Amino acid sequence: MPIRPPTKQTLRELGESLFLDLTDDELEQFVSLAESRVSAYETVRSYDPESRFGGSDRRERSAGVRVPDEENPHNAWVNRCFVAGDDGGELDGLEVAIKDNVCVGGVELTCGSQVVEGYIPDVDATIVTRLLEAGADVTGKANMDDFAMTRTGHSTFGSVTNPHDDTHLAGGSSGGSAVLVATGDADAAIGTDQGGSVRIPAALCGIVGHKPTYGLVPYTGCIGLAHAIDHPGPMAPDVETTARLLSVISGSNERDLRSHAPVPVEPYHERLEGDAADLSIGVLEEGFDRAEADEGVLERVRTGLDALADEGATLADVSEPMHRDAGDIHTVCTAEGLLDAMIGEGLGHGWKAWYNTSWIEFFGSARRVQADDFPAPLKLSLLMGAYANEAYHSRYYADGMNLVVELTERYDALLAEHDLLAMPTTLDTAPETAPEMDEFDRMREEIVVANTTPFNRTGHPAISVPVGEVDGLPVGLMLVGSRFDDATVLDAAATLEEATPSTPSVPT
Repeated sequence: MPIRPPTKQTLRELGESLFLDLTDDELEQFVSLAESRVSAYETVRSYDPESRFGGSDRRERSAGVRVPDEENPHNAWVNRCFVAGDDGGELDGLEVAIKDNVCVGGVELTCGSQVVEGYIPDVDATIVTRLLEAGADVTGKANMDDFAMTRTGHSTFGSVTNPHDDTHLAGGSSGGSAVLVATGDADAAIGTDQGGSVRIPAALCGIVGHKPTYGLVPYTGCIGLAHAIDHPGPMAPDVETTARLLSVISGSNERDLRSHAPVPVEPYHERLEGDAADLSIGVLEEGFDRAEADEGVLERVRTGLDALADEGATLADVSEPMHRDAGDIHTVCTAEGLLDAMIGEGLGHGWKAWYNTSWIEFFGSARRVQADDFPAPLKLSLLMGAYANEAYHSRYYADGMNLVVELTERYDALLAEHDLLAMPTTLDTAPETAPEMDEFDRMREEIVVANTTPFNRTGHPAISVPVGEVDGLPVGLMLVGSRFDDATVLDAAATLEEATPSTPSVPT
């Protein structure tokens, strides 16, 4: 639609919102000058640039259809679809589910929320294109926590239940992706991780989930919370399949999103040597020492670490007290980061990559009409972000982001002495469904206590690997490595997988 020049009254109101006390003479001048600026906006919209990510009209592609309850016992699917991968690729025939905040062209994207229900992307996310070009078939969209704001498994379309015990939750926000892998309804899945959303449900459902190094895998075509923490990541029943997916989806460049340079990319599945003889692992004290921790979970994780030691790894206790405060730092930074994304109509500003204009237009309209339907955690974060911005001029955000730099350096110092850091992924098993609790009750009670959040802020690669169960519910051990050393993380995970008891199978 053509841009209309702003009126004098519009500029007056905008000026007041920007704390500008404009005189009538200034307003008259700005109205005239603004009319001349309109041509620049018309120039921008006169182009119709080819999308730099996703899509192929040549592929077999079916629109998504909602999955009936009787075929969706854990509420893990939102839509089933079929997009055929290319023949002969390294993932030929692999069936992959895609979290429902990742664009698949022609298939509804909901973000687990009624606010954007009905949005149909016209392109594939970059990682979806890479999967399809490698031969994988996309078979559906996986359910997720409402706008990825919680870590339990609560979607606007109903709770995602745990495949090991449906009186418990799957975890989130990539809960549907984890369940579909655990039940075998998908060979692998894509999740996204802003505070643990790949690793938490992987741990609680007994599968492998990897959060790559920040920037290793492009987020283009995915819907995020804040540019500084958005990570897409692979989820699979085993480390080898996880590594095969990572080998395909890795590689990003802000100026050429299809290029695999200049970030360092490896054939990760070919680096799984399974030899822990020279591996040094720092066991993070603060990752275990929490009042909320389940002793059974801690015991299973320690048993997993002992198995790595039996394979030749050297274990050493290490400490970083700042780890305890990383959650608070993340909370403060996320509030204003999310506020920026909201003001930026779902993508924010300053990202040097392709902007999904169809999403911006849809979300921009939807949030103005249905903002009351956002989940309470998102509303609270927005309100706190707006309050801190208005009353304290983003000082706390700046302090928090500076602390992220210090936190990163502290983990780097530990990783200079050790190849990996180890700790429980979550400090308890999957929570009960608790249908009597409303969203405010869940916000007041920290239902899932996890070690995941710090590494979204610092960008270090981290993987969750199953290490057995407590009372029939899976337990995950998290390994963290140096940035862009995902290969070492995955290799150690493969060794751990081979050396530890298997997670209980999903009941049939």
